[in-house]
Amino acid sequence: MRRVFGIFSAATTIVVALSLIAAAGSAGLVVLIGQGFDRLYSGSTLDSQWYIGVAGELLALLVATFLIPIVISRDSQALTNYQRSKLLKHYLSIGPLAVRRAGEGELVHAAMDSVERSVKYRSSFIGPASAAVATPVLILCFIALFIDPLSAVLMVIPTALVPVIVLGFQRRFGSANGEYRRAQGILSATFLDALRSLNMLKLNGGSAWMSKTINMATERVRQQVMKLLARNQLILLVIDSSFAVLLLASASLLAWWRASSGAISPGAAVSLVILSYLMLAPVSYVGSFFYIGMTGKAAEKKLAEIQEISMHPSMANPLRVNLANNGLFIENLRASYTGSDQGLEDINLQFPVGSRTAIIGASGSGKSTLIRVLQGQLESTTGLIHDGRQPMGPATLKANTAVVEQHATLFGESLRENLQLAAPTATDEQLLAAINQVNMASWLAQQPLGLDQPLGEGGARLSGGQAQRLSLARALLANRPILLLDEPTSALDVHSEAEITRTLRELDSQTTIITVTHRLGLLADYDYVVVMDHGKVIQSGAREELLEQDGYLKEAMTNLNQRKRQLQTRGLPSIGEGEA
Repeated sequence: MRRVFGIFSAATTIVVALSLIAAAGSAGLVVLIGQGFDRLYSGSTLDSQWYIGVAGELLALLVATFLIPIVISRDSQALTNYQRSKLLKHYLSIGPLAVRRAGEGELVHAAMDSVERSVKYRSSFIGPASAAVATPVLILCFIALFIDPLSAVLMVIPTALVPVIVLGFQRRFGSANGEYRRAQGILSATFLDALRSLNMLKLNGGSAWMSKTINMATERVRQQVMKLLARNQLILLVIDSSFAVLLLASASLLAWWRASSGAISPGAAVSLVILSYLMLAPVSYVGSFFYIGMTGKAAEKKLAEIQEISMHPSMANPLRVNLANNGLFIENLRASYTGSDQGLEDINLQFPVGSRTAIIGASGSGKSTLIRVLQGQLESTTGLIHDGRQPMGPATLKANTAVVEQHATLFGESLRENLQLAAPTATDEQLLAAINQVNMASWLAQQPLGLDQPLGEGGARLSGGQAQRLSLARALLANRPILLLDEPTSALDVHSEAEITRTLRELDSQTTIITVTHRLGLLADYDYVVVMDHGKVIQSGAREELLEQDGYLKEAMTNLNQRKRQLQTRGLPSIGEGEA
């Protein structure tokens, strides 16, 4: 949003200006009322000029008062959209691993609650609060110009106490803002975990435990909110009992003293007291909405902390490489999630153009970590990834790889929008070709809205196999030289797995396929096999060669074949596949 100066946006400046116009209209109206009282008291009549002045002041007051909430409302809507859009772009720029480290619950809370409080702070608090500070000064100017300069000078003393009191409380209660923010983040994270794990909680009887956990987090938030509200009430009490009483008493004494000495007229004395009361209105507003100010500043601090998370290297400009003609090479690669424990160590691999490589190994062996490096999510600590001519960083790897993950990620939008995520300019003909390529043409023909058919939240209207095939279609639409698959069939039935496997067989011969899998029965479709253990490559080479060598693959395949024979001797159908 455009800033005029400091934290002031154009809308905030307009709110301050309108508030001062309203205050000036009120002050001018009070001065005219005092002058009218003096005329009537002295037996004079009110002329047309007085009535025109009153009408003008009323008009200024009404117009400014009418426009202020409109400007605040429009600014709030625009600022909310801007803040959330900016935050989402930042989440995308820092990458999924950084999002998990920061805490998905915290980031969701920031995008919703923190943005909302920040917007209220900027749109509904900063402008009126600034006007509240400026209004007493403006009214003092009216007193000095139209009533009594000496009274204006003497009233500066109690007026100057307001910002001192407010800033003092703000610093005193700063720690409570952080405690409230942390409690809110914990509650959001807990609730998000509960939503993700509903099925597991229900199956394992954990509903009561999760309910207790959420109740505890909610109670912590309630306690922090009550602390903030109590402190807000304390500020109101201090302002009402000290500043309000002091200002009104000072104005009343000044009015009596100056009127009795003949320095000002009775009407001016009445105006002086009324104007001192008008000075209280904006100050009381600040006290009443001090809670918004405190929570808003806490939200601003949280958003600033998130914005300080550095952009992931994959967001840089990629180099131009030709992996459709050159192979992919890995030399002495090391990578780590934490910077200390090695996820990958001394990886040396080659992926020729058009080759099909299966990466196997026990859980925790580093297979998915290697895939994350190749897709640009995780940056290597040492070593080199290159195309035979130049090294490639995360940005170049991301630009040249298409990914199909273990669980298909689909959105509650139309089929067209889900597919065009990978290829925004893809035509309907290209979309239909990709759908046909993954054997989903018959399904599409049954959809009444065709490409505009909504898929439901998370692809809820699709089976697991259909969702995974559409995820593959999206990856194919990206038309990138390397296709990375991370356990793409582990959650599918045999029929769906066969459909995915058949689609992969029919891909362009120049597409290099790298697949992480536990399914040993699928290895017949791959030219090369890489076996990993504890972040290291313990075997790699052509599939047939490895099957003839003693090692992990030969032993695993021998065990698989033994299980098949055991099932057959018991009269059961062969499992046809197994897990590494």
